Amino acid sequence: MLAEKLKLLPDKPGVYLMQDAKGRIIYVGKSASLRQRVRSYFQPSSDHAPKIRWMVSKVRDFDTVVVDSELEALILECNLIKKHRPYFNTKYRDDKRYPLLEVTTGEEFPRLRVVRRQRNPRNRYFGPFPDAGALRRTVTILQKMFQLRTCSLDMDKKIKRPCLDYYIGLCTAPCTRYVDAPHYREQVEQAIDYMEGNSDNLLRRLRQEMESEAEALNFERCARIRDMLLDLERTGQKQKMVSDRDENEDYLAVSSTGELICAQVLQVREGKLLGHRSFLLESPGGSEPGEQMAAFFKQYYQQNTFVPRRILVSVLPDEHELLCEWLSSLSGSKVEVRLPQRGSKRELMELAQKNANQTLEQESLRPSRGVEQRRLALEELQQALGLSEAPWRMECVDISNFQGRQAVGSLVVFEQGLPRKDQYRRFRIKSGDTPDDFRMMREVLTRRFSHSPDDRRSFDGLPELLIVDGGKGQLGVAVEVLAELGLSDRVALAGLAKENEWLFVPGRSQPVVLARTSRALLTVTHMRDETHRFAVSYHRNVRKVAFKQSALDDAPGIGQGRKQALLRHFGSLRRLSAASLKELAQVEGMGQKSARKLFEYLHPAGEVVMPSEMAPHGQQIEPKQEKEPSSSASGPGSASRGRGRSRRNRGGA
Repeated sequence: MLAEKLKLLPDKPGVYLMQDAKGRIIYVGKSASLRQRVRSYFQPSSDHAPKIRWMVSKVRDFDTVVVDSELEALILECNLIKKHRPYFNTKYRDDKRYPLLEVTTGEEFPRLRVVRRQRNPRNRYFGPFPDAGALRRTVTILQKMFQLRTCSLDMDKKIKRPCLDYYIGLCTAPCTRYVDAPHYREQVEQAIDYMEGNSDNLLRRLRQEMESEAEALNFERCARIRDMLLDLERTGQKQKMVSDRDENEDYLAVSSTGELICAQVLQVREGKLLGHRSFLLESPGGSEPGEQMAAFFKQYYQQNTFVPRRILVSVLPDEHELLCEWLSSLSGSKVEVRLPQRGSKRELMELAQKNANQTLEQESLRPSRGVEQRRLALEELQQALGLSEAPWRMECVDISNFQGRQAVGSLVVFEQGLPRKDQYRRFRIKSGDTPDDFRMMREVLTRRFSHSPDDRRSFDGLPELLIVDGGKGQLGVAVEVLAELGLSDRVALAGLAKENEWLFVPGRSQPVVLARTSRALLTVTHMRDETHRFAVSYHRNVRKVAFKQSALDDAPGIGQGRKQALLRHFGSLRRLSAASLKELAQVEGMGQKSARKLFEYLHPAGEVVMPSEMAPHGQQIEPKQEKEPSSSASGPGSASRGRGRSRRNRGGA
């Protein structure tokens, strides 16, 4: 099949996607000629690097996408790597989106917000910020100096009283219209200038504005501008001046050891060194410095909101001319990528390289999370469980509930020993509210492996290994479910018992006992702990919502307004439950028809209700019911008290 597809490859630019035996995309690349590039991988005489030989040994199929130019191929390659995150492509080690600072300039009264994606083209974005603490400090500085709002209030409505931020000088309270839209927009533009590095222009403009406000005798606003100037000047003094010219440049250096890469970025804005950032990447099988720099370029500037006109690098990236063309299309102006040769630029590059080496050295001292260590752990797990191959994709399932109520299930996915958080799934148990872990486990596994359209979930294929949190009982349920769905031969199973950290597998009476220090045990316990964390956090959210519900939430014909009127009139749910039909009808907004529906909802057939006005002052009377023949009653009123409790439990808070 591969030989036939290789013959039909077009001699055109495009992107190719390598797939393994299970259809997973393991590598994405681009080329000016798909025919030459893809064929070169499968030439027996080719002198490939170990990484390429390893990758090709797993390829069973490939797809190609033809485009009009090599630049389009580069853009498509970046998007596909971002979407599929192929294992053999060099990528960020933590594999996450760094936070961005969003200024919602598309709104009349913009606000500051921390986001992970650029969703609205009308808004302005700054970042990414690898250090979340630095981002929080940036927001605090912007609030203090420019007094921008961070709330999510509906600004179409005018609020009567401002919040605490106004009184402590962190916001000018546009929600109360203490500041009008034009003046607030000036604050926003000043903050944007500051974030773009145009601090000198901002200081000049603020001094002129302060003088004009002083001439107009607006001393309060003049004092506010004076304080802002002092803050800006104080902040600017902390920045290192590296150039007399107003230059905007990025300095990029890479350092690597084995499969771990550290990329260091120094940002120079208006001749000032604003800061530095470190990024850790992994390249399974290793890679050359030019390839490392090119891979970092694509990932960093694809999600970066600002591309300077000059980028200086420690080593030229592969196909740097094409990358310059791509960066120019992103920024809207010509971008230059070059090596610094002498002077202050050379010194700054040496500083970036020194920081990259130091960060890499510190990371190397930590417990290894490298590709080789994970590979050895999976091979050890393969031998211990008797699998035909090391598991590429593993899934783990856990259940969390409180005495059967608010029961949820969680499923986490690890690929090549690392979490794939975009593949995590959570399940709300629908089969009952009794504390039966086996029933709940059966439901979760059935819904995961039956691919029911009602669940609206998608999964990237089947796992090589499924681990259930529990011993032989949970494992037996998993065996039955997979047998019913015809997947017993395609998915290996194991149950992890928490007490002794033993693994139980089908067909073995004795557990598989891994050494406490083994890499395989650390991997499976990491999976189990992550599954438990994911399940517990979802269960707490569900329980929190349930506690906020009221007995009136499901009552027919009772909206938010009527619910508030009823509680205001009776004072508590207990007195409301003891009210007669006549009393319910007397509440403001309630008619005879609505009162009767509510009365029937609160008092099922067979109950006799004592009117609340017959109760002594200050005494709560519970609704009574007709005496039922029951030998389990322990005394008068015990049945009614039980029903009263069930109504309160049903109502929550």
